[in-house]
Amino acid sequence: MRKLTARSPHLAGFSPGSAKRFAALTAAAAVVLTTGLAGCSTGTETTGGGGTSSQTLSYGLSAEPPGFKTGVDQGSANKEMLTLVRRGLLMYDGKGEVAPALASDYQVSDDGLTYTFTLRPDLEFSTDAPLTSADVKRTFEFLAVPDNGAADQTSYANIASIDTPDDSTVVLNLTAPQTSLPKVLAGPLSAIVPEEAVDADGVPIGAGPFKITEYNKGVSYTLEANPNYYDADSVKLESIDVTFMADAQTRVKALLGGQVQFIDYVAASDYQSLESADGVTLAKAPGLYGTLQFNLTDGPLAVPEVRQAIAYAIDLNSLNQAGTLGYGTAFGGLPVPSDSEYFNEEQAHHFDRNIDKAKELLSQAGYPDGGFSLDLLTTSQYFGFTERAQVIQSNLADVGITVNLVTGDYANLIANGNSGNYDLLVGGPPAAINDPSSLSGAFLGGPSFVRSFGINQDLYSDLLTQGAKTPDGPDRVAIYNQIGEIYLQDVPFVTWGQGTVGFAYSDDVKGFEMLSGPIVYSSVYSLANASIAG
Repeated sequence: MRKLTARSPHLAGFSPGSAKRFAALTAAAAVVLTTGLAGCSTGTETTGGGGTSSQTLSYGLSAEPPGFKTGVDQGSANKEMLTLVRRGLLMYDGKGEVAPALASDYQVSDDGLTYTFTLRPDLEFSTDAPLTSADVKRTFEFLAVPDNGAADQTSYANIASIDTPDDSTVVLNLTAPQTSLPKVLAGPLSAIVPEEAVDADGVPIGAGPFKITEYNKGVSYTLEANPNYYDADSVKLESIDVTFMADAQTRVKALLGGQVQFIDYVAASDYQSLESADGVTLAKAPGLYGTLQFNLTDGPLAVPEVRQAIAYAIDLNSLNQAGTLGYGTAFGGLPVPSDSEYFNEEQAHHFDRNIDKAKELLSQAGYPDGGFSLDLLTTSQYFGFTERAQVIQSNLADVGITVNLVTGDYANLIANGNSGNYDLLVGGPPAAINDPSSLSGAFLGGPSFVRSFGINQDLYSDLLTQGAKTPDGPDRVAIYNQIGEIYLQDVPFVTWGQGTVGFAYSDDVKGFEMLSGPIVYSSVYSLANASIAG
């Protein structure tokens, strides 16, 4: 029996109070519109020359989250907010290791089929409602339903049954072993929600270190420390003023000008200026994989040879330079980090640019001179999207394919991506854990902007299921190599490599810990223990 235990729980020990309805909080949040870059400050003001420092963090967020559907990947801004206001059974610590959260410990049976979690005592949501094993069961059962669109639906579908022998014990009985389950449970999309919020899409309710007390639509959130948080004594920040700043330059100027103290999604084009600026820190790390996604349902893109031709026509090095200024990587094949034992070097270079091969494949598919047009959905809101789209447009023109760019804000990309209203889409798979089983989200699941539209999921489902339950080692590597070979023939999307992610903050912000790769946006978990120096 394997066991993980909380080392330092710091239990707050609040007694359960009466539950407040989700709708009531949402209505109360719609108050007077706030203007200005930093929003309203509720902490003590900083005084000159070593006075008491404010413990209100001003946060410039790259987008207004489009919603908070339980378990659904709705973009990085959504996940950043979830790390602040919700918690799951587990979480990621500052080193990227799985750590206890709502569960103080858990045990795994020797056959890997039973996980037993012990919840911390006296847990409460921010509404004062008690959080019990019944909430865990209800949340996980919701995440397992395909129609609910959870990013990790296949992981929860592997749970055969959930037992709750008492309010503080949760027993997950799996259909098959799942070595990556703790990593799945540590992600922000696996947070536990109360009954009122499980199928809602408004201001998020949770049991995290902060709670949203004010929402000015289109402008800002105000977060305050949640006294019901299980580790409330460790939370130094009294409040966080989040201002929505879609423009990257606006965020950088606000940080350098002192209007905000913390910004996300720093464009690679701003790295050098921030690294040389006084009083600010740039934290950057390898990020998520990027992909050119397809609508495979009809037309030329329904033909595998056309998709292969597009893969050969695209210059991955140019994409990396345009999208990350060379800070990222340029690899094809399965979207697996290059430092993983599951990275296949040969497959990663299979589609190195070859115009002659691309034209040959188009001819085999019945399009000898290209001769067709495709709409490419992108967004101008984030650096790298339009830049990559322009490279793709130029590359495909070399083989006779006309690409029309369709742009808008990120919410527009999500909406049209979810409905399949595109031919091509600049996007990326929903990898959220450092494990190859996260590839399931790239191939399996309902319609979503994070995966190509109309994938033949039957080609991949059995092998992905087998890979998820196989322990690390040569047998598991062989499974993912086999998946990679199927991918090279099917090409349901074109992978172009890992991007780069940057956060920047003023030097008086202490305690932020930068993670990398698929869990890079879980870095914001660390703000629960951050503070502002005097």
